[in-house]
Amino acid sequence: MQSSHNQVELKIKKSSKGKIFFADDFVKFGSSENIRKVLSRLEKDGLLERLSHGIYLLPKKDELLGTLYPTTEEIAIEIAKRDKARIAPTGTLALYQLGLSTQIPLKAVYLTDGAQRTINIGNRSIQFKNTAPRNLAIKDHLLMLIVQALKEIGQHKTTDTHLEKLKPFILQLDPESLKSQFKFAPVWVQKIISKLRN
Repeated sequence: MQSSHNQVELKIKKSSKGKIFFADDFVKFGSSENIRKVLSRLEKDGLLERLSHGIYLLPKKDELLGTLYPTTEEIAIEIAKRDKARIAPTGTLALYQLGLSTQIPLKAVYLTDGAQRTINIGNRSIQFKNTAPRNLAIKDHLLMLIVQALKEIGQHKTTDTHLEKLKPFILQLDPESLKSQFKFAPVWVQKIISKLRN
């Protein structure tokens, strides 16, 4: 137990502040039950903060703001990396990230080809919903956000105001990504993007 404790503690202390850890990151140092006890002890000692079941944070402190917590997006990306899964933000989240909506979604919903589940973090939650692989074919993050946002608004509800707000993002799109991934967007979305890029 002591050896596991030292190894886990050393690995955490060597990491940069603000890093997210999963209980699975320490499997080589002992049994899952053993690791759970070690992490619980390190949390009591104030080295770690528990964000959710099996998810911990090496806190980064600010004199004025206190602990700087990761965004739900940063946590979702880390979970996807761990699970070797692809994720894409769904409509309401995409609208918020692109500034088309000021409403912060307390429930961040992502499409995934990994496990379907909901993870609660304080008063926020991250939900992973299974989807067909073709819905995750767009790898370019910005293009994926634009496509998901437009799909959320709807083909016949897209206004000039929406397009004005989207145009700066559309002009930032990488031509190479467009060449290879544009075909995965719905045809009506392709037409809007092409029109705004010209």
